[in-house]
This record gives sequence, C-alpha cells and structure tokens, in this order.
Amino acid sequence: MTCTSAKHSKYYLLKALMLSTFFISVLGYIDYITGEISIDILYIICLCVITWYSNILVGIICLIEVILAKTSADYFDHIKVGTHLYEWNLFNYFFIYLIMCFLVVKLKNALSK
Repeated sequence: MTCTSAKHSKYYLLKALMLSTFFISVLGYIDYITGEISIDILYIICLCVITWYSNILVGIICLIEVILAKTSADYFDHIKVGTHLYEWNLFNYFFIYLIMCFLVVKLKNALSK
C-alpha cells in the first residue's frame, strides 16, 4: 500500500496518529472518571473519524489504543481485569471495533467512486 497523494503523506499519517493518541488518552481518562458508565459511543466516533481521514493502518493502531485505554481505565477503576468474562467482553469489543474500521473504509471507498 503506497501513499501517493499529499493527503496521505507520512507527515499527515504521523499527525493523525498523534492526534488519535491524544484523544484516546483523554477518552480513557474520562472512562476512568465515569467509572462503570459506558462511553463506548465516544470511542466508536473517535475510531470512525480517525479511520475516515487517514487509512486502515492508522485505524487499527487507533483500535489497539482504544482497547488499551479501556483496559487501563477498568484496571485503575478496580474492575476485575483478567477474569474470563472480562477477557471475552474485551475480545467482543475488539472484534466490533475492527468491523467498524473496515466498514468505514468500505463506505469511504464506495462514496469516492
């Protein structure tokens, strides 16, 4: 996958990755503060926006950051991280967010044709 346009230059992708890391860190902190109140819709919106304006690789890196932020917020909120049910739910979140990444890329490609 080569980036030929100026929009997808290395500098642009690095800037998108840094912005996504910042926003996901803020969302992780908000997730920690709110406790067990779910802010998954904010994670999904952030993931979709980052994937739409960059590419699938940055979207998947953003996805991994989201999972790490959710796990860290749950760990510091003293939710039982490491139980089988928690691991199963985390796997489901990962799978759903991954599907969202691919759907956003497919939608963007369909609209650009």
